[in-house]
Amino acid sequence: MSAEPNPEQLLRQQESLRQVIESISSELELRPLLTRIVRHACELIGADNGTIGLVDEQAGVIRTEAIYDMPPAELGAEMPPGVGLAGQVWLTQQPLVLNRYGDVDQPLRTELSDFTVIGLPIFWREQMIGFFGIGMAPPHRFTPHDVETLTIFARHAAIAIENARLFEAEKRRATRIATINRIGQLITSGLGLDQLLQQAVETICDDLHLDSLGLGLIDPADPDMLILLRAVGLYAPDIPPNFRQSIHAGICGIAARTRQSVLLNDVARNPNYISMPGVDDIYAELVVPVVVGEQLLGILNFESRQPITPEDVADLEIVAHQLGVAIENARLFEAEKRRAARTAIINRVARLIAGNLNLAQILQTTVEAIAAHLYYQNVALLLVDSAAPDMLLLRASSGIYATPEIAGYRQKIDQGIIGAAMMARRYLLINEVRRDPRYLPIPGGDTITAELAIPIIIGDRLLGALNIESEQRMSQEDAAGFEIIADQLGVAIENARLFAEIQSALDQTQLLYQTSQRISTAMEVDEVIQAYLEQVATRGRYACSVVLYELDEQGQRIAVIVRGQWTREKGLVHLEERIPYSRDDLDPPLDAGQTITVSDVQTDPRIPPALREVQLEAGRPALVFIPLMVRGQRIGLVVLSDNSPNLWEPADLHPYQATAAQLATAIDSRRQHYLLSERGRQIAVLKERQRLARDLHDSVTQLIFSITLIAQSVAPAWRRDPAEGERRIQRLLELSQSALAEMRALLAELRPPDPQPLPPGPIPGIIQVQRDGLVAALHNHIAHLGRDGLPVKLNAAGYLRQPLELEEALYRIAQEALNNVVKHAHAQTVELTLLVDPQIVQLKIIDDGVGFAPKLLPDSTDKTKGGLGLTSMRERAEALGGSIQMTAGNGSGTTVKVTIPRKDRNL
Repeated sequence: MSAEPNPEQLLRQQESLRQVIESISSELELRPLLTRIVRHACELIGADNGTIGLVDEQAGVIRTEAIYDMPPAELGAEMPPGVGLAGQVWLTQQPLVLNRYGDVDQPLRTELSDFTVIGLPIFWREQMIGFFGIGMAPPHRFTPHDVETLTIFARHAAIAIENARLFEAEKRRATRIATINRIGQLITSGLGLDQLLQQAVETICDDLHLDSLGLGLIDPADPDMLILLRAVGLYAPDIPPNFRQSIHAGICGIAARTRQSVLLNDVARNPNYISMPGVDDIYAELVVPVVVGEQLLGILNFESRQPITPEDVADLEIVAHQLGVAIENARLFEAEKRRAARTAIINRVARLIAGNLNLAQILQTTVEAIAAHLYYQNVALLLVDSAAPDMLLLRASSGIYATPEIAGYRQKIDQGIIGAAMMARRYLLINEVRRDPRYLPIPGGDTITAELAIPIIIGDRLLGALNIESEQRMSQEDAAGFEIIADQLGVAIENARLFAEIQSALDQTQLLYQTSQRISTAMEVDEVIQAYLEQVATRGRYACSVVLYELDEQGQRIAVIVRGQWTREKGLVHLEERIPYSRDDLDPPLDAGQTITVSDVQTDPRIPPALREVQLEAGRPALVFIPLMVRGQRIGLVVLSDNSPNLWEPADLHPYQATAAQLATAIDSRRQHYLLSERGRQIAVLKERQRLARDLHDSVTQLIFSITLIAQSVAPAWRRDPAEGERRIQRLLELSQSALAEMRALLAELRPPDPQPLPPGPIPGIIQVQRDGLVAALHNHIAHLGRDGLPVKLNAAGYLRQPLELEEALYRIAQEALNNVVKHAHAQTVELTLLVDPQIVQLKIIDDGVGFAPKLLPDSTDKTKGGLGLTSMRERAEALGGSIQMTAGNGSGTTVKVTIPRKDRNL
């Protein structure tokens, strides 16, 4: 303006300033606020146009954020210090008034050169946070009063801007929390590890608006190496699959070693930064370790062209923790799947062995099962060539072994990794075959990484090998599972050989059959041993003993227990003779499953002195030790002895050796059955305890709670009205009698089934359900509640009697729901409805009470919600295949709806 305003104009302008300040104080969104501020600033002093900019300290510029009657190109313009009107104000930190805009140093808008302008800094806590630029066309001029008015307005604008920034920061924080929750739900929704990793990095990158994200996990075989398994964003196309990096290099290595998040803004200045291929404008890097407990699983690596804030660090640390738990769960789940698959194949092989003596079919079916269910495609079964015992012959195959080029494959028994396992008589697992000189490449196996060779052994004889080659690393757990399969294959191979021999030896066939039959019917370990001795030992001429090992808590042998013995002189004798165990030279071959023959204990240097003395005193110098092997472990021995030195012909030993495997398997089976039965008994006890806890809560506990409430009110009621006090005392007596009756009913369930007459007094509700049905019991319960001041309406006109189990559950649920109304709802009326249709039975309880917070409602996915009462209601419904729904809100009452499938519709 060209002249100072008069007093009347000043008053109007002050009133306008007050209204404008109130207007901008009510706006919390930053962008609309800035637009409103610049418009009001121009209107206050009658200016033609204006801009408002905010300081960007990181970029070193003032950026125009809102304009009024200015060219659109002005929005977003950036001015460094000293450039243009904004730059001059930022440089001097003082207001600047120019009668001609063109006089400013380096003007940016030459078309406005003749305008008079005001440049005004906006301060917050003595720091310049923004800038006003106000202009008027000539010949108008600004006055000191205009500057003063804008200065006052600028102070209030600063407050509004800061409030809007705080509001936006809070919105961003809420958005981040919601995003983190969503990410947590997504990465914990499935247990497949590959799918989990891909879904996790994509979701994290998208929802947190990251430029790039890499997920690296520790190599299980080399804890000093990280394998980049998933990458998205800027550098995903340029990173090779399974990229590896040492934990002793780069920012990732620092985070992995220290297990602390590492944040670098301006990475170009840090010598530890390793640049990504194909990307050269990265500004910041954040690496967050993924840790579960004390175990480092890997790292999350985030690289950005923009600065990374502490809020970003906090977000990714939360996500990394969730991701670590999800990865660990996925690994456990996959390990359990593999274990279940191995168990299924082991059982399948066992069924094949038990029901099929066609060796070729057993071998090929086993190979195909391994490929189909354990996902190891390259499997070979090689057997010792009976015509050339130093050669192995391929008998069953899949994958690269099943090609025409490999048909009829033969190799030396001591050649390659298979040969090394055969010579060592134990499995050999090599996870880096290309580094092992023993590896024999197979045509088509260029991508093979690992090889597992397991010798197939029966007794002390090498029968062949189970060989598996894989493109992925294999674990010791996998090897142990395959070793069981190899043991079973050994049994299969041996059984097939025995079958061929037994065709020409009917007596041996009869022996094996009867032994198997007798052992299979034996229920206890002692019965199994007795069956073995009666069926095998009594047919021979040698003294035969069955001994088992006693193990300590670490699985180490501490004693030898002689459980049974047969001799010609004494016949079958049951024993429990315990001899301290001491390891000697016989143990290694016995642990390997080899039968040991001793012609004469006097001349055999392997025999311990104590054993030699015992055998000589007994007059039995010749010994045979046949190990009882289960899953590669020796659980005991069959010991033969003779009263004279003996060279022990194989044909003499064959009946004992052939049946030893059956004996070992049967003993182990009975032991496992006992452990399983004991576990089942413990589970049954636990379920019964849980049932009693629910019944106690739903009956006795609720009655005692009611007794407590009434007892607390007796004294005040008596003082007001003795008759009312006496009535409440009478109610106390009724409730205590009901509690006693309920307790007696529960105690009766714990006694052996013996019908007892009902004691005098109130009939427990559950007893009335059993005697008179659900509706009668509910009428009785509702009558009691009515005497306590809670009117309940029962609608059961269309209800049909249901099985007792269902009616008992509905009664307990209704009882608990009504007790909750009494305790918590402060309701005036309650309506209880029973409905029956062809498919379901439904119970609905509606009250007009105060309700409760929905977050306390129980559901089937969160077992921790609700107290014992709500939990027992849900458990009772779910036990019968039903469900429970609760709807509630503060002040709007509560509805409980129970839906259970009918149990009588098929009767």
